Amino acid sequence: MAEKMFAHQISERGLADVVRVTSAGTGGWHAGEPADRRTNQILRQHGYPTSHSAAQIDDDHLAADMVIAMGRNHARFLKEMGVPPERLRMMRSFDPRSGAFALDVEDPYYGSLTDFQDVFDVIDASLGGLHEWVDERLGSER
Repeated sequence: MAEKMFAHQISERGLADVVRVTSAGTGGWHAGEPADRRTNQILRQHGYPTSHSAAQIDDDHLAADMVIAMGRNHARFLKEMGVPPERLRMMRSFDPRSGAFALDVEDPYYGSLTDFQDVFDVIDASLGGLHEWVDERLGSER
C-alpha cells in the first residue's frame, strides 16, 4: 500500500525520473502475487493505482538510498541483512505525530477492511515527512 501511495505522489510531483519507489517483503510467501483485494479496494477509494506484483527483498532493495520498515521486526531483519542505520527508518518515524504512537504500522492482513483503512491513514500521515526527506536529499545533490 505504501509503495503505491508514495510512488503515485512522487509521479504527481514530476519526480518519477529521479526517485524510484519499490517494495518487498522479508519472506517470499506472496512473491509474484497481486496486492490483497482489500488493499486494492482502499487504494481505489482514494484514487491510487493498484497494479502490483509482490517481491521478496533482494540486494537491489537493500542498496536503496533509504530502506523503510513498517515494523520493528522488519527493521531488525533489515539490520541483520546489512542495511546501515543511517539508511534505515521506520515508516511511522516520518509522521510528525510519531512520538504519540508506537512506531509499528500494524499488518492488517488478518483483519477487516477497517483495519486496511486504518493502515492507509497511518501511511498517509507519514508520507509528508518522507517527501520532506526526498526534497532535502534532492536539494543536497543538485
